[in-house]
Amino acid sequence: MTDPAAERSGVAAAERPLTAITFSGGLGLGAYHGGVFEAFTSLTLPLDWVTGSSAGAITAALIAGSPSADRLRNLRSYWHAPSNPAGAPNAGRHTLAWLSSINTRVLGHSGFFHPRLPLPASHFGGLYDLGPTRERLRRLIDFERLNGGDPRITICATDVESGDAVLFDSASERIEMDHILASCGFLPEFAPVRIADRWLGDGGFSLNAPFDPVLENAGPLHLYVIDLFPRDGKVPDGLEAAAERKSDLTFSNQTFQRLGYALEARQLRAELQDLDYDDKVYLLSYRPGREEAGPEKSFDLSETAMAQRWRAGLLDMQHAARLAPVKNGICSVRRP
Repeated sequence: MTDPAAERSGVAAAERPLTAITFSGGLGLGAYHGGVFEAFTSLTLPLDWVTGSSAGAITAALIAGSPSADRLRNLRSYWHAPSNPAGAPNAGRHTLAWLSSINTRVLGHSGFFHPRLPLPASHFGGLYDLGPTRERLRRLIDFERLNGGDPRITICATDVESGDAVLFDSASERIEMDHILASCGFLPEFAPVRIADRWLGDGGFSLNAPFDPVLENAGPLHLYVIDLFPRDGKVPDGLEAAAERKSDLTFSNQTFQRLGYALEARQLRAELQDLDYDDKVYLLSYRPGREEAGPEKSFDLSETAMAQRWRAGLLDMQHAARLAPVKNGICSVRRP
């Protein structure tokens, strides 16, 4: 597949590293993606490929399906992230975050989803209806542009029956709204989607950060993996912290371990072909403060939370730009 960005600059794709961003899932934590992308745009790097699961699939689709001048605006619009930076958390923020999360669980959230009442009798359709998300994405995403390959986009879902990861790639097939919503089918909250006689659910059930197809690409690579859950953290000091740590480790360790193994396999393939890729791989993770709603933080969709997460992503990506890469290894980004 040709590289439109390289053709415009007059530089063949083989003469420079392929630049890709992988966005993981995590519902409302996805506002972190937006801040990362805002900082990325200031680096003046080309963007050849975006991949994502669940909330990450939405972020990737908003980027690939928007003109470059509108990408940040559309990301802010979807993630309800105001342009003013979040201030320092106040003393009551933790309580407000829990109230926001509980309210979302009970009533849903405007523009994202609403409770599915009554529940369908014929088959399980999820506790919430993603209709509001479908309508907003229809207004924000140009699917002709998304499928045009600039940048290439890959979305991951999971076959609910077999458990297999299912990848949809604009380089080989047309991606539509149902592919995005299938990737968001996090059971039991959100329903799987039937595509080509398969029931497909959340990409996080198999590849929460679907960087795998990017690492199979031949040639040097500049990859950013944006995880919404931290692998490293403090020993829990209570029930809430323990439940949150369990959730964080479940997803983040999947990403970190898979990324390490995939990079080792990639280097082995390169050595067998007498190649030296000199890959640069950065792993950024959202690290929430104590003000977040513990294990329910992803359901806090308040503007305060969204702005806080956006700013965290912005600062983390700015910090990543100042770090020396680890040749053919993982540069884990953590601000001091």
